[in-house]
Amino acid sequence: MTTSVVVDYALENLGPCLRLVDAQHLLPVIHRAMPGWRLIPCEPQQQAPDICVWRHPDGFWQEAPALPDGMLLDTPVGTACSVIADVTGAYLHGHPQLIGIHCGAVEINNQLVIFPDSHRAGKSTLTAAFAAAGCRVFGDDVLALNSSGEGIALGVAPRLRLPLPETLAPEFHQFVANHLGPHDDRYGYLALSDQQQAQHGSKSPLGGVLLIDRDTTLTAPQLVPLQPGDGLWQLLQQNFAEHESDQTLIERFLPLLQRLPCFLLRYRDAYEAAQWLTAQWADTSLPAKRMHPADSEELTSATSTAVGNQQVALEENDKRCWQACKAAYEFPLGDELFVIAKEGGAIHRLNVTSRAVWALLEHEALSIDEITDTLVAFFAGANRESVERDISHLLGQLVHAGLVQTVPG
Repeated sequence: MTTSVVVDYALENLGPCLRLVDAQHLLPVIHRAMPGWRLIPCEPQQQAPDICVWRHPDGFWQEAPALPDGMLLDTPVGTACSVIADVTGAYLHGHPQLIGIHCGAVEINNQLVIFPDSHRAGKSTLTAAFAAAGCRVFGDDVLALNSSGEGIALGVAPRLRLPLPETLAPEFHQFVANHLGPHDDRYGYLALSDQQQAQHGSKSPLGGVLLIDRDTTLTAPQLVPLQPGDGLWQLLQQNFAEHESDQTLIERFLPLLQRLPCFLLRYRDAYEAAQWLTAQWADTSLPAKRMHPADSEELTSATSTAVGNQQVALEENDKRCWQACKAAYEFPLGDELFVIAKEGGAIHRLNVTSRAVWALLEHEALSIDEITDTLVAFFAGANRESVERDISHLLGQLVHAGLVQTVPG
């Protein structure tokens, strides 16, 4: 009967957190997948560390707080992916003064530009493309943010889904081939130099927020200035701070977004977009640009980016009068308003038009007809039937969110 080899490891700024049982051959893969951390053998812990990996006939078996029932992983790279996710969670849990943002982050012109996760938009591929374009990577999945508005690298290598699409630029394919580290049939980590990837704990001030949209129909990259509320909304949705209330998060993010530019980057090819944006960002006037509303009196859709996606609407002939509930907290940002209806409640985002309706209902109780008349008079040329339909839908959302109520009697 053979004796299992059990070794515990500590990570810098985290302490003992990983136990490998007959799985020491995983170490080179983990080292290369998270090169910015120092993984140090330590004294055997009386109580097993939170993250444990055992050698298994079909691969590896892992248990962790996020995997209480355990999980079978079939390759060293897949196991490293899982271990890194748990290590990252443990690090953020052990440093509650930091907020983890689910985003890609690269340093352009000495400023950290982050792009929060957007479904299937390819943030990891875009992060790697920025590395190929000469930018220093701070992460392709998670970035820690401190109270001073600095991003802190966690020292994890970018991970790409393999095989790469053939449609990507040949130069990018060559870059990945030259820097491919540990990989299997599904994923591959990039082996980058210290100049290409920030080490664990490296800091850089935030310089901008990018929302990203991959569109294969485009012929060239596009950069569209956005309202700062778009960036705030994404950061509120893409964070790991389960222990923080929405109110606490918005109070931490709001000062950042008041000074940070926010853009939508639309692109077809990640490498082309990274090269183009790096050149654009070198123009020092670009990060200072913001989206300003047009001076013309034009009514935007009352329901766009208002309070959510609930399909709720009032009858357009509803004659009741409505008034705003007393909100617990209001946070203005640019032309928009973020409202928390009650202590510990959810955040609701009011765009320009819905904020105007909210302000009217805070001042006095009004019916749908009266709100419609006011907006049609203010916005020259607005179609009354369309405005009334939008207001009915908006009020339905506001009622559903607990932000407005009928006047008694």
